[in-house]
Amino acid sequence: MTVAALIVAAGRGTRAAAGFSGAAPAKQYARLGDQPVLARACSAFLSHPSVAVVQVVIHPDDIATYSETVAKLPIAKLLAPINGGATRQASVLAGLEALAERQTP
Repeated sequence: MTVAALIVAAGRGTRAAAGFSGAAPAKQYARLGDQPVLARACSAFLSHPSVAVVQVVIHPDDIATYSETVAKLPIAKLLAPINGGATRQASVLAGLEALAERQTP
């Protein structure tokens, strides 16, 4: 059995923005200590020995920010990001479909 981690990070974080002053980043790119939240999530799954691949779903406008966020992470198990949809459900579905396509011979 192959274990995949799906990280849905396509949201805009509008509710979380209330805690920031000025222009707030989407919460997945906000710093928690010395790293963005998304980098911490990716690192946890990338370092887990049972996880074969990590698929991240992002907002289409965030590719540059995403690339900068994951630039220092080990990329052997990190798949290319998938664009999310208009809702969280659509983003989850996009990620699951991408993983399913990867498993198709």
